[in-house]
Amino acid sequence: MIPMRPITVWESGSTKRCITNVEGAARFLLDHWPERYADHPLRHIAQEAALDQLETGKRDIAFDNLFASACAAAGVLVGR
Repeated sequence: MIPMRPITVWESGSTKRCITNVEGAARFLLDHWPERYADHPLRHIAQEAALDQLETGKRDIAFDNLFASACAAAGVLVGR
């Protein structure tokens, strides 16, 4: 697993999730992203960045901020 700074998101209306690794972030972007923000550019950039890290196994510290920004844009960011 590739660790990242913990970022808490709303997984559903009343369920929070603390994401602590790139694998979890990638899963969230694919499986739990709000439908109305499915085509948001930041989501697509974050998905590609997550997949790149998973493919190479190399940590990109900028990903934390990118993922948090995408979550904020979709209204699911609780906190960093």
